[in-house]
Amino acid sequence: MSRTATISRQAAPPDAHPLLRGAAQPDGSALLEGPEQLVIVRALPGMGKTRSVDAWRALCEERGVQTTIASARELRMPLAALIAEAAATASGRVHTLVIDDAELLTAPQLGQLYAQLQVEPGLRAVLCTSCAAAADAPALPAGLSVREVGAAQLKLTVRQNATTVHQDPDAQHDPDASPSALAAQLLQTADGWPGLMIRLADAATAGGTELESAGAEGAAAAVALAVGTPAVAQWLRAAVERALGDGELLSIARRMALAPQLLERHIALLGLEGDVVVGTLSTLGFFVQSGAAGASGARQMVPAIRAVLRDDARTHSPAEFREWNRVFADGLVGHGGRDEIWVALEHARAAEAWDILASLWARHGLGLLNRNFAVAVAAYSDLPDGAIREYPELRLAQLVLMSLDAAGSAPGATAGSTAGGVWLRASTQAATPLLPQLSDSTTADGLIGVMSAVLVNQRVTGAVAGALESSRLLAEQLEQRAALGELPSASNYAWARFQHAVTLLLADDLPGSLAAATDSYEWAVGAGIDAEHVVVNAAAHLALCHALSGAEQDALDWLDVAGPHDPSQWHGTLTRVPAQVAAAYVATERLDRAAAELALAATGDGSAPIEMWPFVAAQAARSALTFGDPTVMLAEFDRVELAQARLGRTGSNGALLMMARTRADGLIATGAAGRAVELLEMVAHRVCAAKPDAVPELLVSNARAHLYGGREAQAARLASTAVNSRRTAPTDGVEASLILAEALLRQGEEEAAVEAFTHAHALAVHRRQWRVFLGIPRESLARLAAASGATLPAVAAERLAGLNPLFPESEQIAELTARELVVLDGLRGGGSTAEVAAALSVSPNTVKSQIASIFAKLGVRDRERALSVAERRGLLRRRP
Repeated sequence: MSRTATISRQAAPPDAHPLLRGAAQPDGSALLEGPEQLVIVRALPGMGKTRSVDAWRALCEERGVQTTIASARELRMPLAALIAEAAATASGRVHTLVIDDAELLTAPQLGQLYAQLQVEPGLRAVLCTSCAAAADAPALPAGLSVREVGAAQLKLTVRQNATTVHQDPDAQHDPDASPSALAAQLLQTADGWPGLMIRLADAATAGGTELESAGAEGAAAAVALAVGTPAVAQWLRAAVERALGDGELLSIARRMALAPQLLERHIALLGLEGDVVVGTLSTLGFFVQSGAAGASGARQMVPAIRAVLRDDARTHSPAEFREWNRVFADGLVGHGGRDEIWVALEHARAAEAWDILASLWARHGLGLLNRNFAVAVAAYSDLPDGAIREYPELRLAQLVLMSLDAAGSAPGATAGSTAGGVWLRASTQAATPLLPQLSDSTTADGLIGVMSAVLVNQRVTGAVAGALESSRLLAEQLEQRAALGELPSASNYAWARFQHAVTLLLADDLPGSLAAATDSYEWAVGAGIDAEHVVVNAAAHLALCHALSGAEQDALDWLDVAGPHDPSQWHGTLTRVPAQVAAAYVATERLDRAAAELALAATGDGSAPIEMWPFVAAQAARSALTFGDPTVMLAEFDRVELAQARLGRTGSNGALLMMARTRADGLIATGAAGRAVELLEMVAHRVCAAKPDAVPELLVSNARAHLYGGREAQAARLASTAVNSRRTAPTDGVEASLILAEALLRQGEEEAAVEAFTHAHALAVHRRQWRVFLGIPRESLARLAAASGATLPAVAAERLAGLNPLFPESEQIAELTARELVVLDGLRGGGSTAEVAAALSVSPNTVKSQIASIFAKLGVRDRERALSVAERRGLLRRRP
């Protein structure tokens, strides 16, 4: 029977399966097009090869391409005549002859077709066959260009899915019970096979004992269970056996099904290199399109076929199932590629090869999560007690990975989210009690794994001093083991150096942190793929260190290094937070509001329980002060500090100074310069037992507070100290020069002010630090720029024009009079009001009035507080 009539597009018929209506799938018909003279489409039964080719032919006719389609089961004329008719119809144009059921063609018929294709340049042929070519088929001529396609690669179109006819036209289905998500899952699992899609749809919607008892919820769960139902599995098993028709070939296919990705190494281990078996299975549609696999040259078996074959291998021969999984694990474990390692991990777990699992953890550690998070968690979860006793390294692996779910943190949690910090604490606190058990028995690699978890837990919980000591002990033990000839892998050593770098940064040792992070990065690069996660973590950390030191361009360079790498979702708090803080710092300094907000959106505001919270909080406040309202900024900053205090964390001394400086700038911006001075004095005394003048980290904010509090001379002195100090960060140096210029301008020393401004302007333009120009009034900026002849780049002028100066004029900081200083000194001696009055030969009421004035100027309410503030400010040493 001929089917040469035009096939037009049509709506879904009433008896089309409801789940297949409107389910979108890419059109793979392009696989049938190309320069080849012959295309052979092979498929298992029910794969829809005919409908795929029909749809392609219809599209060809819409474009005016000539086609003829016929079935080898019932030809309307001899094949030779049909070929001649198609060739004559071509008339100088390409004409494609499509023959369905081509497995029924005889060897002479195929020979006629091949010969005609060679002499008729305008003729093409597409042969659709349900099995491998017959053994007696003639060899393809050498000059004939041929393409072979598995029907699973054709990927049915929307129209084809809609016109797929259900096997039972009388069956009734509820369209409302067929969510689109389930239709999409059906298509993915069935890989475009109409027959299998129908069986999956029936099993998923009909319910039944298996689905109901399993409580399947959601599309993926329903389809996964449907694949395992006896009816679907039996139909697919029969189709596979029918197509293969060979017990040895079926055995090889079952072994292939053990691999989530069939790599070239699998083919070698199976002894199939150069063998026709792989090609035969490919042309039968056992594998999805070659581009779907991750590794170069890898193949992925169609999910439904793999599920059935793998189940057969495990059920019918469990010993062989474990044996071949171990063969694959052993063969892949030494290759080190991204896909080889996680595939080896899955094989090792299936083989119950606990020794291989332990060696993989020791070698790669947390890097396994970077390869394949789901496989790593599954491999090290629910390990038997005997395996953990025999291989202690597995204990930490299981506890750390299992605690991710226990903490309620999905791998996709955002870097700054509360959940991210929660799982970090939960996933590492188990390491501390393990340390005494494993420190002597485990390898150097295992020791790094345990101690790294201890370090992270100490830092996340705020025990920075403890983390510093643990880091020192780890380095000491590694040195002792190295002396005995036991060295860790390069990737694990790089990870240990990175953990040391983070600890040093939180312990206020920025230079040491920079050195350790650089060392970590260099070791990680040398370790190759095993240390991918260390490369990106170290680069992100280096970006933050350079941003904090004022080297914005270096920070951007390191962000570029970290950017192309793909850190796994699980360690976003280690990787993305430092990188985003660095990006926000540079964007804020360059007044790029959109970039700063984008970076901060990924980090939060610093209230989350993550180890980098002081840097996040300070940068979030700095950005809010630059682009928003200082009052709101202070309120948010208060909330963050309160949230961290409730967690029992106040940060290191360096963090305290950074937070105090940030708050002081906010106070100055609201006009409370006096309160800012008081805050800086209090923090300097508590943290450093010194005046803020002697604390380099506070010099710029202190100078600014005095400037806007009306103490120009004091501001100029402090700013000059900051400019000339080697301990001043580059960005602080530019800000200090501008403060000095403004202070000198207010004192009438214009020439010196212009000199200071010129110096600051040159540095700011070179580093593109536009934010510093918001630190002085607009009138002063214009006056100094005009006097120095300096101009701002267009981008700087444009961004500055849209923002207000950060620090408006504040209330004057009150000075104590000479008499008030004498009274204050009398109070220091413990004298009563009457005694002080008698010593000064004045009335007690006069002394009371002077004490009230002292309290008001110092912002205190009692004698003890007044003496404390006066001591910090050095007032008690002053004499009239």
